[in-house]
Amino acid sequence: MTKNYIKFKKRIIFVHISIMLIWIGFGFRLFNIQIINKLNNPQGIKLESINGFRGNFYDANGNNLTQNLTFYRIGIHPQKILNNNLLNDLSECTGTDKEIYLSKVSSDKGYIDLEKKINKNCEYLQKKYPNSLIIKKSYKRYYPEDNLVSQIVGFTNIDDEGVSGLESKYNKFLKPVSGSKLSKRNGLGVKISDPTLPSQEAKNGADITLTINKEYQAVLRDELIIQMEKVGASASMGLILNPQTGAILSMVNLPDYNPNSPNDFDIELQRNKIVSDLIEPGSTFKIVTMAAALESDISLTDEYNVQGPYNFHNIKMIEDSEPHTVLNVKEILAFSSNIGTIKIAEYLGKKSIYNQAREFGYGTKTGFDSFTEQPGTFREPSKWTLSSMHSVPIGYEISATPLQIAMSYAAIANGGFLLKPYVVERIEKHDDTIIKNQRNTKKRILSQSNSEKLGLMLSHTVENGSAKSAAIDGWNVAGKTGTSKKLIDGQYSEKEFISSFVGYFPYENPQLLCLIIIDSPDVSRNLHWGGISAAPVFKSVMDRIINIDKSITISRSKNQRVKNEPILIQKNYKIKIEYVEMPNLIGKTVRDAFSDLKKVGIKPQISGRGLIVSQSIEAGTKIEKESICILKAELKE
Repeated sequence: MTKNYIKFKKRIIFVHISIMLIWIGFGFRLFNIQIINKLNNPQGIKLESINGFRGNFYDANGNNLTQNLTFYRIGIHPQKILNNNLLNDLSECTGTDKEIYLSKVSSDKGYIDLEKKINKNCEYLQKKYPNSLIIKKSYKRYYPEDNLVSQIVGFTNIDDEGVSGLESKYNKFLKPVSGSKLSKRNGLGVKISDPTLPSQEAKNGADITLTINKEYQAVLRDELIIQMEKVGASASMGLILNPQTGAILSMVNLPDYNPNSPNDFDIELQRNKIVSDLIEPGSTFKIVTMAAALESDISLTDEYNVQGPYNFHNIKMIEDSEPHTVLNVKEILAFSSNIGTIKIAEYLGKKSIYNQAREFGYGTKTGFDSFTEQPGTFREPSKWTLSSMHSVPIGYEISATPLQIAMSYAAIANGGFLLKPYVVERIEKHDDTIIKNQRNTKKRILSQSNSEKLGLMLSHTVENGSAKSAAIDGWNVAGKTGTSKKLIDGQYSEKEFISSFVGYFPYENPQLLCLIIIDSPDVSRNLHWGGISAAPVFKSVMDRIINIDKSITISRSKNQRVKNEPILIQKNYKIKIEYVEMPNLIGKTVRDAFSDLKKVGIKPQISGRGLIVSQSIEAGTKIEKESICILKAELKE
């Protein structure tokens, strides 16, 4: 019995072993099918999108006016975490405490966001943990100069589409062309390298270089802010352009807004009022009346009795701000005599005034196609009333954009040619195609002789007349003041005025033309006159620009140069200069560097990613608040 039992037991063991071997074989076969084949054989092909960068704006000197900042969204599949080192590695990369991640991972959700918007590049970890870690890249438009060029450049929305300004106008050029690639994945979802799969590279959007000079822009904005505070004005505008070409070098509207946070500001501040808003030009229009006079048989030496008040056809009593008896044509403009200007206009007739104004561009758009502009209003002579003859010649009953006024003076400065203004110098597309601004054909509206005579009149106005406060020591300046009552609810106000000045220099060969408009200066302090509120800003701006731009040196009236003074460039409404201490950022993450600089009010420009390895301003240095520090970051192995 014992022998039979042993024999039987051996058979049972043999059967068990055989069954076990069968199951092992079956299991190996199943593993081979389920795992090995999934690892080696592609289970699908996925089309992945590749994003490019939006094109950037640059000023005339190559300075960045926009930047594209990169952000990352990091998520995980908790159930697929196979390696406990994942959270350690991620914490080391992002700088976020591992315990914070652990508290989120404890969730039973299939997917969890660990970081929704972080500027730390941890993409290298995705290759290490392909199944459990998901990293998605996104971009944000950043405006390093804040308010400085906000109404020119504009801003984009969350989808990186242009909303206002040039961002909107040139959106089709700035938008990147997305690329794509095909990728194979095995049954576990891991990518399989296959160089034979087709791909299409992404193409960055076109870069756009503007005619704007950032330094000019900062100076003009500073001086307008200072003057608004001095005279109690509610708003202001300023424009600097090259009268020989029509290139706009600076364009400021105040108040303005920060395009990095546009929702914090009134939408009205986004408008470029220099192009879109209409004003009555007031006495700056008198140059048109004088041009019509010169185009007829009137000479600069012709004299008129300007003793007031002047009873204009028993309709209105016309007076001058300063009393005079007899003035010649040149003096009528210099002293901005309303009586003299209207008497000249009476002699010329309304048709002559109308035709000359149309030649100067009043009532039509300038052709500035980068912004939506208004044509202004200028009625045909048939629609004039008898009272129009005491209004139109001195700049009332008409409306124009500040840009139109500036371009009419540019025609005098350049020898008699009406030009089309422009702000885009060139567009450089992703395929290396360069689209340069097409210079417009000059339209002659004045003879060389008469433009020179008008320039002489404007020079006399600055030297001896109402615009003395615009004079620049050592230079010949030509210009004209303007003071106009604001039209409110159909009535001319006695308390609200537009104070203006437009001028250019050097008079002998004009290189810069500047228009200044001060809105509603304090009447109670008698600050509403163009010669008091607007003309001094021209002088302050040009004094500083002369020191910045050494190319403006030709044709000085005296062998003398303005004393060099420190250039103050502010980007806020405070006149007082604030100084801060530069922190040490070496070894810090990009995110922490951003945070540290924001705390002290220093603006960063960062290249690279990872940890900061260099900074352009040495730690401990006392610098002006709002200064820019250039940082370089590198990834550490």
